[in-house]
Amino acid sequence: MPYRINAMSTPSPQRLRSLLAFSVTLGMLGGCAAPTAQLAPRPPDTAWQPNASSKDFVLPPKPALAELIPTPGIDTLHPYSLAELIDLAQRNHPATRIAWIAARNAATTTEIAQRSWLPRLSATVLAGARHRQGEAGGQTLSVNSERNGHAAAGILSLQWLLFDFGEREALAEGAGQEAIAAHIGFTAAHQQIIEAVSLAYYAHGAARTRVGVAQGALANSRQVLEAAQARFKQGIGTVLEVAHAQQAVAQAELARVQAHGRERDTYHSLIAAMGISPLTPLKLADAPEPRLGIADKEPIERLVAAALARRPDIQAAYATLQTSRAGAKATDAARMPKVFLAASASRSSGTNVTTFPGFGQDGPTLNLSGSGSGVGAFIGVTIPLWDGETRASMQLQAYQRVEAAQARLDRVRQQAVQQIVVAQDALFTALASVEAATQLRMASRVTQEAASDAYRHGIGTVTAVTLAETQLLEAGQLLADARAAAQSAAVTLALATGALGSAPRP
Repeated sequence: MPYRINAMSTPSPQRLRSLLAFSVTLGMLGGCAAPTAQLAPRPPDTAWQPNASSKDFVLPPKPALAELIPTPGIDTLHPYSLAELIDLAQRNHPATRIAWIAARNAATTTEIAQRSWLPRLSATVLAGARHRQGEAGGQTLSVNSERNGHAAAGILSLQWLLFDFGEREALAEGAGQEAIAAHIGFTAAHQQIIEAVSLAYYAHGAARTRVGVAQGALANSRQVLEAAQARFKQGIGTVLEVAHAQQAVAQAELARVQAHGRERDTYHSLIAAMGISPLTPLKLADAPEPRLGIADKEPIERLVAAALARRPDIQAAYATLQTSRAGAKATDAARMPKVFLAASASRSSGTNVTTFPGFGQDGPTLNLSGSGSGVGAFIGVTIPLWDGETRASMQLQAYQRVEAAQARLDRVRQQAVQQIVVAQDALFTALASVEAATQLRMASRVTQEAASDAYRHGIGTVTAVTLAETQLLEAGQLLADARAAAQSAAVTLALATGALGSAPRP
């Protein structure tokens, strides 16, 4: 019974697969040269599976790639300050080398564009042989003839573009703007490294302070546990007090372990921000206490105006816009005539040689039938007439690139204003947090001194004393975190305004 699909119903997947297999079988039987092996296609809903016979996917080692290059110029015994860390990062980070190479390449491109005004001189030397065999005849006589010839020629050619309606000037201007953008990128790379190292350094400093706080809190918790156990032995304490004290010790121990782990994480983040080898042992100096305080808020309009004039990304976007405009000028000039000077000097020797082929882009096509020399000079004009609208399409693309570059410049400006506003608000919030944390630490110190004085006079308890000391340590940690956040916010604002040119001051 033949297969028939009802237009009003949907066939099942099993029926469709049966129909497909039946059609493939008919095609294989009908072909005279069809192979005898049957096809076994994989169902379309079957997921790909790796080769079960493979043991693993580990590549064989290459010993040449296993070399670990140490970072030069690092003293493992010297404690490095933030300014020294930034200097190491600027000298060793791959981003600075990449940006410097890009700037050098852009400068070389500018030199190449400026050399387009110079003439082009080329020399061509040709040598060859020719064999000709033919038949010459008249009314009653035909003669077979055979000729052999050898020839050599030397040609010196001069090509000089004299006038092109500003095309070369526009190309040179565009190359110069690209070089400016590359140098701006080199500056931006340094600013970004300064910011990254500074933020990582401040985060690591806060983490180191947190370790000290965690160790002090653990010592206080152990003192509370000892006091609780002593009270229990004396019969004036309870099991619940001892259990709570043991729980506090366990929590303090966990906080200490986590603080050490965070310290190592921030250290590795600092090494990564510097771009040096992660295996480099680096000793860090203790950061001086920062001089922070609530400052007068500068008008945002003045801050934004100064930032827009010196931010690297805005200057780079403007240079890109100028490059696009220069490219549009070049495409306009490409549709205009060009005036050029051409000159050549040649010398040839040979017999019975009629033609020589040209060689390369500057090689001439010759027609030599003897020996001799010659010199010639010409002034010519070339006028583009029609090229299938290729130049018109290139001109349209150039103007579209100008519009896109202008849009990118506008977007960068808007993003810059947003970053400046957010960074300024974050800085003043962080400074206010420093002020509040300072007041909290002062209050905690008063509480700790009062609890200690009461305990010395037999009024207070050791539990109250240790609790007050722990709260004082935590207040100190909050102050350290607030200071690190304020320093980080100041660095971020300096980067947002384009003023981060060196290591930030304490």
